[in-house]
Amino acid sequence: MVDANPMVSAMLGGAAREVLFSGKFVFFSTQYTMFEVAKCLPLVAQRLRLPEINLYREFQLLPIIACQPDRYKSCLAEAGRLIGGRDAKDVPILALTLSLQCPLWTEDRDFDGIPDISIRRTADLLAEM
Repeated sequence: MVDANPMVSAMLGGAAREVLFSGKFVFFSTQYTMFEVAKCLPLVAQRLRLPEINLYREFQLLPIIACQPDRYKSCLAEAGRLIGGRDAKDVPILALTLSLQCPLWTEDRDFDGIPDISIRRTADLLAEM
């Protein structure tokens, strides 16, 4: 499972890019998370003084399988209970994580301490390669 922050880092050439394109892992995310990342690309491009089209191209190349809400709707209520008070935008990715029972790759500390999920940081994944 991939949260938004590793996606943005990968598009900017960070260490997350090496992990995503290593071929060692299969990555999933929610369509919602992908839309959230796409919405922030104009602002990121402006701040970095990069052409927006360059970031959109990078975004389209990310090897991530986008999952529709049908895949995780059965876990939305539990995810809302676990993280909705911290950040409602994190509910879908947590629901997918619970549904697929896979580790979540994130740098977002809002997920720390949530029972029944395993968190992976970029450094953890780099160490596994």
